Amino acid sequence: MSLKLGCKRTLVVSSAKMAEEVLKTHDLEFCSRPLLTGQQKFSYNGLDLAFSPYGAYWREMKKICVVHLLNSTRVQSFRTNREDEVSHMIEKISKAALASKPFNLTEAMLSLTSTAICRTAFGKRCEDGGIEGSRFHALLNETQALFAMFYLSDYFPYMGWVDRLTGLAHRLEKNFREFDVFYQQIIDELLDPERPKPDHEDILDVLLQIYKDRTFKVQLTLDHIKAILMVI
Repeated sequence: MSLKLGCKRTLVVSSAKMAEEVLKTHDLEFCSRPLLTGQQKFSYNGLDLAFSPYGAYWREMKKICVVHLLNSTRVQSFRTNREDEVSHMIEKISKAALASKPFNLTEAMLSLTSTAICRTAFGKRCEDGGIEGSRFHALLNETQALFAMFYLSDYFPYMGWVDRLTGLAHRLEKNFREFDVFYQQIIDELLDPERPKPDHEDILDVLLQIYKDRTFKVQLTLDHIKAILMVI
C-alpha cells in the first residue's frame, strides 16, 4: 500500500514538473501549432488567428478579433440571428410532428449551427435545400475531411510526391480554390457600392471596414479576411 502511494506521489510530482516545463519554462517553444499541410492551406499560410505562429503578428490579430469581432456588444448584436434560427428550427419540428413524419434532430441541429454562424459571419443563411446552401455545406464537409487527412509530406517532407500521386494534394487544392471563389463572391457582394445598407453589421462587414481603414499595424488583405472567415 505504501509503495502504491509512493508511486502515485512520484507520478503527480513528475506530471506537475512536466506541466511547469511546458507551460512556464519552455512555453514559447510549445505555444505555436505545428505547420501541417491542411491547416496551412486553409488558413492561407497562417494568416488567421488559430494557426498563425505566436509572435507580434498573432498578438495584433488577436487584438483585432477580440476588440472588434468578439466584444460583448458585437456578440449581443447577433442575438436576433440566433433567436430567429432557433424559432425556424422549432417551426420545422412542429410541422413534422403535426404531420406525424419522422424528424432527423441531428441534421436539424447541424443546420441550426451552420446557418447561425453563416448569418453571423457574412449575413447569409446558407440553408440546406438552396443551391448556395448545398454548395456551402458540400465545401464545408470536404474541408473538414481534408483537415483531418494524413499527409505524408507532414512527416516526410521529401516524400510529398506521394500526396500528389494519390491525388490528395490535388483534392486539397481544388477544395481550397472553390472555397476561395465562394468567399470572393460574398466579399464582392458586400463591396458593391449599390448594396443596401444592412440593419446590422456582420463579421465580414467589420473586417471589410478594417480593410478599408488601414489604421492597424497589420494591414488586412482579402486573404487575411478569408482566413479569418475559414476559422469562423
